[in-house]
Amino acid sequence: MPDELTELLEMAMYKEIASQAFYIAGGNNTDDPGAKALMKELAEEELRHLEMLKELKERDWEKGHWHVEKIPNLMISEHLTGSDKLEGASVQDTLVFAMKREQQAVEFYSRMMSALRDEEAKRLCERLVHEELKHKYRLEILYDDLFYQED
Repeated sequence: MPDELTELLEMAMYKEIASQAFYIAGGNNTDDPGAKALMKELAEEELRHLEMLKELKERDWEKGHWHVEKIPNLMISEHLTGSDKLEGASVQDTLVFAMKREQQAVEFYSRMMSALRDEEAKRLCERLVHEELKHKYRLEILYDDLFYQED
């Protein structure tokens, strides 16, 4: 496995571990039952991402292709402000925070893709961007369902 690819996989795994820990801590620091449940679900999702990355690393990143469908961007998180911490967060606060965190991950992997030389590492970044966009979209749909009200 090329060095750039190995480093990228390890960095991505670290980011998933950090996100999981953040959501666990956030769930422990709120009394809102809905926010607790959402943070637990987000932490479990980050664990699944970590497992996917570990599998990729263990199988030495086989040259495979995956289906990349176009993910809509509702742009909800781009128009909202929120706290940079989850202590005492409500469900709405948690969703805004999570959407913004997913957007940051998209931006991070997009920047990495343009900085890397190894084509396999670039493909991995493309896949990670796609995964993070799917997560952001899922959170935006939930936010829209819960908090958008037509006049």
